[in-house]
Amino acid sequence: MSKTEKAGEQGSRGAEDSPTLPLSHSPTSATDESRRKLITWLWRLPVLAVIGGAGYAAYRAYFHLNRLEPSSTPTFADREEKKLADVTELANVWDSVEFTLDTPSILVRLPILISGGLQIDDRYFAAFTRICTHQGCPVNLNKNLEAVAVAFNHRTDKPVLTCQCHFSVFSLEQAGKAVSGPAVKPLPRVRLEQRDNSLYATGVEVAES
Repeated sequence: MSKTEKAGEQGSRGAEDSPTLPLSHSPTSATDESRRKLITWLWRLPVLAVIGGAGYAAYRAYFHLNRLEPSSTPTFADREEKKLADVTELANVWDSVEFTLDTPSILVRLPILISGGLQIDDRYFAAFTRICTHQGCPVNLNKNLEAVAVAFNHRTDKPVLTCQCHFSVFSLEQAGKAVSGPAVKPLPRVRLEQRDNSLYATGVEVAES
């Protein structure tokens, strides 16, 4: 056998003996597999977004349809009367005074007369308990309309009562009605009466059975 033939035979054996990587372990195959998985998940994202949007819409619709309207003729349980403020202390619309009558409550001067409120000349007042009807957290008068829109997901052009725990919103001009968030029952109103030039709390609204 010639030297050339021997060299060719040795080269062929070397090629046969050298290990080869399985195709499944090649870097190119692994990259392709990762891309396929990524594309699969990207196609799923719009579907998941639609499902999530539909679920949120159903959640909002459920609470909207189940919210209770405040009674137009509220019934009050008598309480020992308590002086809250002189009428002159609430000189401007949306001025307020916090007080306690069984539970934390708030007196607010409003731009309109609501059911269960009090009118003195051309001034309108109403009072509400400050305990959220969802899970009993305190509510507060919120005059920051942009914060209400961002934090509570509720657009309004008037101050409202808001709950920091679960982001329920109650409308003062709608007699304490829950208008956003998980609460469905309105805030109980506090009965107001005038004594000379002062405002007194004399009762708390009884929930309708």
